[in-house]
Amino acid sequence: MSALEYLSLGDPMFRADRFSAYRRLRDHNPVARVEPDGARVVVTRYADVERIFKDPLMRVQPKAGEFPADIGTGAGATFHKLSLPDLDPPTHTRLRKLASPAFAPRSLAHMRSWVERIIIDNVEALAAVDGDVDFVEHFGMRVPAEIACRLLHAPAVDAATVLRRMPALNRVLTHAPITPQERVEADAAAQFYFDYIGDIVDSMRGRLGPEDPVGALMLAEEEGGRLSRDELIVTLVGFFIASYHTTMTAMTSAVHALLTHPDQMRLLAADPDLAPAAWEEVLRWQSPVHFITRYAGYEFELHGETIAEGTQLMLGIASANRDERRFTDPDTFDIRRVGNRHLAFTAGGHYCIGAPLSRLEGDILLRLLPQRLPAMTLTDPNPPWTDDLVFRTMTELMVAPKGCGR
Repeated sequence: MSALEYLSLGDPMFRADRFSAYRRLRDHNPVARVEPDGARVVVTRYADVERIFKDPLMRVQPKAGEFPADIGTGAGATFHKLSLPDLDPPTHTRLRKLASPAFAPRSLAHMRSWVERIIIDNVEALAAVDGDVDFVEHFGMRVPAEIACRLLHAPAVDAATVLRRMPALNRVLTHAPITPQERVEADAAAQFYFDYIGDIVDSMRGRLGPEDPVGALMLAEEEGGRLSRDELIVTLVGFFIASYHTTMTAMTSAVHALLTHPDQMRLLAADPDLAPAAWEEVLRWQSPVHFITRYAGYEFELHGETIAEGTQLMLGIASANRDERRFTDPDTFDIRRVGNRHLAFTAGGHYCIGAPLSRLEGDILLRLLPQRLPAMTLTDPNPPWTDDLVFRTMTELMVAPKGCGR
């Protein structure tokens, strides 16, 4: 592809073989203009993606203080305008400072026992299965839902109800255009979350300490109004959305990667202390999120291309994490990889606030998995994937927990 050609993100060929397409872009068109008007560009090299993430003048809003007109004025718009990933300083700085204690070491220490219990119970449930089972349905979706509900003090039995509305809300939280019908559905989903999480917050008042994620945010709301009620609820739902998707995708990808690389599973079984490094390698090798959007805060040059202020920058995280300019043998899954500074959690001021929880979950799972399910095998070598440009996930992963032929 020459620099004058446009990149069609909807091209089935592009989506069918993502990593080959990303490599071609990195090598021949690292700043690819998206059809039809070139107002969006796709950036695919690690150094460029990292630089833009860390540049404080790059924005997550199209213009300072401006939000997309198509989100309307309803409950969905309120969610978008208060959601941490969609905010720039100084509002983002203020809310992030108030939310950060939720995942500080003190809070993580209090969370570890119940996170561990959820993962152990579900691994034991898998271990009891004879024959084949879908890991996505019976573990990948279930565990993060239970963790997210426990995090928010929501009844675990409500997980399906809460999750069912998430796709509709996600439509108004992204930077993609939405239809009037999608906006109506997003408004209804947002109002559900305001009511549902609001009831939980009210029922928890006076019962939670600062070491609890919800308790820490409630104190910020109660002490001098540093956090409004709407900000509190949107931040809590943001925790739920982020912890669910990333955990579901990463846990499924971890099992798939280890079962398709038995040598790496053997290494992990022999040395459980490789679990943290193995989790980081999963996040690098199969990034839960493929693209994150930023907007150019000023005009600049990149690889001979002039990027005008306000241009939408689609930052290719999954591509950057396979960039041979940054990683040796980037397409190789290697749990002993050193210097694995991947961008799955982004970088800079919007670095994922829930990264410590993800790392805790990964450490627990990957220490336990080879010990409790050493014979587990993959029974479908070609699991189906979603076609979503940003959130590419496996929809099914058939495994035999006790091994084939047992």
